[in-house]
Amino acid sequence: MQLKNLVCFILLLSALAVDAQNLPLQTVKEHQWIKTWLLCGPIPLQPPTDPAKSWNHLDGYENALDTKTGGESNLVGKVGSTLKAGKQSLKWISHTSPDSVIDLRKSLSRNPTVFAYAYTEVSSDRAEMKFLALGTNDGGSLWVNGIKVWDYPYERGLKPDNDLIPVALKKGVNKLLLKVEQRGNRWEFCARFLPFSVSEFTKGDFFRIDANEEGESILSSRYAPVVLDELVQKVSIKIKNTEGHSIYDESRNASFCGKLGMRSDQFQAYEAQIDVQLKNGESAQLNQTFFAGKRSEYVLFDNKKTDYRIALDGQASESEQWAATELQKWLKEISGATFPIQTLDQQHSGPQIIVGFNAVTQSKTNANAPLDTDESYFYTNSGSDILIYGGKRRGTLYGVMAFLENELGCRWYTPGKAVIPKRAQLKFTRYNHHEGPGIRVRNDFYFEAFNPIWATRNKMNGSMSTPKQPGGIESYWSVHTFYPLMPPEEFFDKHPEYYSELEGKRVHDHAQLCLSNPDVLKIITEKIKKRMRESPEYLIYDVSQNDWYNACQCNQCQSIVKREGTESGIMIWFVNQVADAVRSEFPDKFIGTLAYQYTRKPPLRIRPKDNVVVRFCSIECCFSHDFKTCPENQDFLKELNTWSSLAPHLYIWDYVVNFSHYVMPYPNFNVLQSNIKTFRENNAIGIMEQAAYQSRGGEFAELRSYVISKLLWNPDCNTEEVINDFMAGYYGRSGRFVRQYFDLLHGQVTPETHIHLGLTPTDRIFTDEFVSKSYSLFEEAKKVAENEEILNHVEMASLPILYLKCRRLPVLSRYDGTYAAFCKIADREKVTFFSEAGGREAFHDWVKNAK
Repeated sequence: MQLKNLVCFILLLSALAVDAQNLPLQTVKEHQWIKTWLLCGPIPLQPPTDPAKSWNHLDGYENALDTKTGGESNLVGKVGSTLKAGKQSLKWISHTSPDSVIDLRKSLSRNPTVFAYAYTEVSSDRAEMKFLALGTNDGGSLWVNGIKVWDYPYERGLKPDNDLIPVALKKGVNKLLLKVEQRGNRWEFCARFLPFSVSEFTKGDFFRIDANEEGESILSSRYAPVVLDELVQKVSIKIKNTEGHSIYDESRNASFCGKLGMRSDQFQAYEAQIDVQLKNGESAQLNQTFFAGKRSEYVLFDNKKTDYRIALDGQASESEQWAATELQKWLKEISGATFPIQTLDQQHSGPQIIVGFNAVTQSKTNANAPLDTDESYFYTNSGSDILIYGGKRRGTLYGVMAFLENELGCRWYTPGKAVIPKRAQLKFTRYNHHEGPGIRVRNDFYFEAFNPIWATRNKMNGSMSTPKQPGGIESYWSVHTFYPLMPPEEFFDKHPEYYSELEGKRVHDHAQLCLSNPDVLKIITEKIKKRMRESPEYLIYDVSQNDWYNACQCNQCQSIVKREGTESGIMIWFVNQVADAVRSEFPDKFIGTLAYQYTRKPPLRIRPKDNVVVRFCSIECCFSHDFKTCPENQDFLKELNTWSSLAPHLYIWDYVVNFSHYVMPYPNFNVLQSNIKTFRENNAIGIMEQAAYQSRGGEFAELRSYVISKLLWNPDCNTEEVINDFMAGYYGRSGRFVRQYFDLLHGQVTPETHIHLGLTPTDRIFTDEFVSKSYSLFEEAKKVAENEEILNHVEMASLPILYLKCRRLPVLSRYDGTYAAFCKIADREKVTFFSEAGGREAFHDWVKNAK
């Protein structure tokens, strides 16, 4: 009995791995591993001379068989037959694996730098598409029915289903030939069929466009032509340049891959849309950016010399002329070369930087003239010429600043600190960039940001006043204007009925106007018209409540309030009438009002007129968490969404500072971007970020005003990159310690930490340990400061920690020199407002009189 079992066991082994049996025909079954193959090998290859440069198959892999007999396309494995490869003669052996993996080291050889063939046949009951899911160690090639459908020339480990190869199976017998390379260590493969999926098929480089060395555009695919012919009905290619102009349109019903008939005279970027119609009725759309055209290199400057001029049209706007002088100034500082400014009609035989849109720009770009007020910009090159253009008012100007910032590394961190790299030479191949503002009106309301030149360089265009700023501004006249327009000292004695009725009595002290009184409407209308005539430079003129509560409670006012469900109802009702009254005389102007405190809740029925701007305020919010995630902000967010649907023009008055303690740490950087994005999502035409506006000294005022300027222009910018850039550029080597303090501060915020505009020195986020660690970090920062300027920057950044310690431990601060250090820095930097109310004397009294 034991002898009989032994004989059966030996026969079973022979059936698994000998060359005396015909190859069984396997049926195509999805997800089932293909376990039976004919194997032939090993066939030696040349070891790589430099393994790090093995980006192709090893020498000997491609020419192992005689191509006169058809090579691998005609290769069919037969059990026991001989294969001649070079000087070798090898026999095909049959192998059935007990699991999914065919282990070639066990079956054939443990020698490295070889390859082997694996052959099998599968039967399909119909013609169909399948994925052959393949994993190999190392690379290899695959033929299906004599057609090469896959090739991978690199070293890799085995990963099942690593490659999903679409194969067109015919009805009946299908021949699979796999070639697997061995570069060392394991040598194996596994394969099975999976259902064909259009979504998987169209992933990756299904079709893509690239350029050859001559700059010609070529459509290619990672799939073999036979696969494409089997699956694809039509391919349509549409190509635009980066200005959005259509330049090429072609459809192909066969021979899908190959050169495009698109002409590209110079190296540049294009946007391609490739629409693929499959034979089964499904479709796919692929979008790609690619470069094409003959690549040339141009020298902007070299060794303090340049062949370029800066060229303007004779009708260039004032801001475009200013932009040209800015460009000349900074190019001179960067390169040492002088770029002369000339008009286009002046004689010049060399290359040029053309500033502004004009006939030359149009002929070189085929672009349409932008509106004068369009703030978006382009900079590109046409051959050696550089073109920078946008709207005449500010678009071209912003394009010049962006060119200097993006391509030459210029930074204007504060009004007093610019970082301008020095370069001996600049070569370029292609410039091509386009941007437009994320927010239409951008008001960075920091003292540091009021400088009109800094604001221009950082693309800020909003203001509450009318500074003389290159390119002009979008200005908003005043706020809390009820009493400035109708002073109680002028009207109350004779007409108390113009003012709030509170508890049955007309009052004016910390009160509002009686908006239902027709005389009030008449007076306000005439006063605002007078202001509009006398100050035509503003875009929006404010008619809004005083900065306190006490709305009128008279029956006439409250009947409107009750109808609308909120005090904002009568406010909009009143302002709409003012807006109607000024419309004919001032068709391009707006009347603004507030949705603030008691008027924040939106009305039920009434809608603001189309020349009314509603300025929505976030003063009650938590500013340690963003609007969307903080439970305390949900009522605000709901009202914001409603106002967005009601108001044709929504303007945001946001807050980024602690009004009670300008100089104290205030960890709100993490919400800046999210909140600005939320405003943009709600169709805000403008955002004012109110901050420390009366003097220098606001906590991280320099950094925050810079980050805000970047976010208002582009709410999607990478804020981490902006912050890190500022830390390195403004604080130099000390920046890494300032960044550590910055992270330490913001690390104090938890989901339970809610910060409002009145954060106090005794708040639980501030501990003695936090103060001590922060102080130590600034001491380290001061040690590595490269020069006196950077040391001053570091000391200014440390001022909030000194202030906080003085507030928390005034006696100790007097004793250990903290207070003296604070006073020295604050005096040197002219920090005169410690809070919105002033706070300077109160602070000094607090510290000096503490016991």
